[in-house]
Amino acid sequence: MKIDSPVMQRFREDPRDFFKFLHVFDKDAGKVVPFVMNEEQEILLEALLEHNRVVVCKARQIGCSTLIRAYFLWRQYTSLEPDTSVILSYTRDSADHLHSIDKGFYLALPKPLQRKLSKSSSRTLTFKDSKATLRSFTAGGKAGSTRSFTFSSAHISEFAFFDDQDDLLANVVASVGKGQIVIETTPNGPGDKYHELILGSPGNEWHVCFFPWYRHRKYQTKSQFSNPNVPDMSQSELAIQKKWGLSKAQMYWRRRQITTMGLEKFKREYPSTLDEAFMSSQTLFYPTDVLDAVGIAEMKKKVWESPDWIQGDRFYMGVDVALGTGKDYSTIVMISGTTLQPVYIYRDNEILPENLAEKVFNLYHEYEEPLTIVEADGPGHTVLYRLKEWKVRKLYKSAKGKDWFTRGENKLKIFDHVRSLLQNEYFEELPRPLWSEMRNCGISEKGIPGHQKGGHDDVLMAFCLAQWYAYLEPTPTFTQTRRTMMEKFKSKARARKIKSMGPIPYRRKEW
Repeated sequence: MKIDSPVMQRFREDPRDFFKFLHVFDKDAGKVVPFVMNEEQEILLEALLEHNRVVVCKARQIGCSTLIRAYFLWRQYTSLEPDTSVILSYTRDSADHLHSIDKGFYLALPKPLQRKLSKSSSRTLTFKDSKATLRSFTAGGKAGSTRSFTFSSAHISEFAFFDDQDDLLANVVASVGKGQIVIETTPNGPGDKYHELILGSPGNEWHVCFFPWYRHRKYQTKSQFSNPNVPDMSQSELAIQKKWGLSKAQMYWRRRQITTMGLEKFKREYPSTLDEAFMSSQTLFYPTDVLDAVGIAEMKKKVWESPDWIQGDRFYMGVDVALGTGKDYSTIVMISGTTLQPVYIYRDNEILPENLAEKVFNLYHEYEEPLTIVEADGPGHTVLYRLKEWKVRKLYKSAKGKDWFTRGENKLKIFDHVRSLLQNEYFEELPRPLWSEMRNCGISEKGIPGHQKGGHDDVLMAFCLAQWYAYLEPTPTFTQTRRTMMEKFKSKARARKIKSMGPIPYRRKEW
């Protein structure tokens, strides 16, 4: 098959023409059968053709991996360039399995369509004429396995199980550039980078494909609810059936799965909604019913600022400092002393502490010298040193004149203070990163609140610090604040009037 033949041209125009020649192993039939896309695969293919950043959240075994491998084989098979598409998976077994799908597709092609290969191994397929390559990697949970490679597209499998999702994704983005990245995984709990990508879509430029279990035609079995030995559907089951418009065959399949694996695991591996996919088995610190009733403001970039903040208000600034190495985030949260609502959030995991100090210094003057509390642990010392060097006056000091160092006891205290505010319905709307971190804040075995594995609580920490300072040094009443603001307005008005009168003539003083 020549690279410039009419058949190849037709394949390039529509992958479906190429897919007609692919074969897959059907587990139920126990044999190789022609590849025919199901409903979910059709939807996913359209997303892959339209979007460069795709993240898939799905029920198990609905054929997404197969479709993704067929898609990337099509891309490399029809490519005119010597580019490389990679599979990056958590385990060797998974990486080998995905690459075996590529090879199986290729070897099952009719002989005239089997373009010549210059390399065929357990990890690599390279077409001889174009040098286009399909390659698989095992990361073993680490992010740096592809750091020395450049490739044009990537399929990241089991992304939620990597130890350092932030680093992994940063390395892949750096390697791919403007090329395509597809993330496909079973969720592994709330609050991690995978969850963050889904929550941030579409503002973060990632397109989410979510496939609930009940849309998959195979997930049903002959109902036995009429059998005397089988209990009828409970009220909760009837409510679920009505909500999603499910058949008795689907509901009976669902019950059998739950009997085998338990309700919590079923919801995670066969979710009906995105919320179910990220349900946590850990006890959560903040009341979810209250949080779920709070409005969410989207934060599309590193900075979020409320349009409702009032100049002349008293502000409190909480600062949580990270190393700036692409892992934890350095965060700044500003709150209103009058309403206790967040008015400004800054979040960046690459800014160095000395540069963060400049950011804090500029905000300190922009927001009229807010009371500022900086966590002094680790790199926070650098920020505090610079701020003190620049004569920032309103920095937090304890009764003993010490900076804030976070320990288990005082962390519980400030997080619990925010929980009290939340339960008393102080917050009408919260920016997405703050809401997400509160929603997924768990409790350790020692009873200390914080992020779960793979997640973050940096914005939440800065928010709690600001709220604690507001509790220690409360703002004057609203009446006093309004009176102060009115006096400032009158003062500015008088200044404008005097200025409009022009230069004041010189008058000789009479003795």
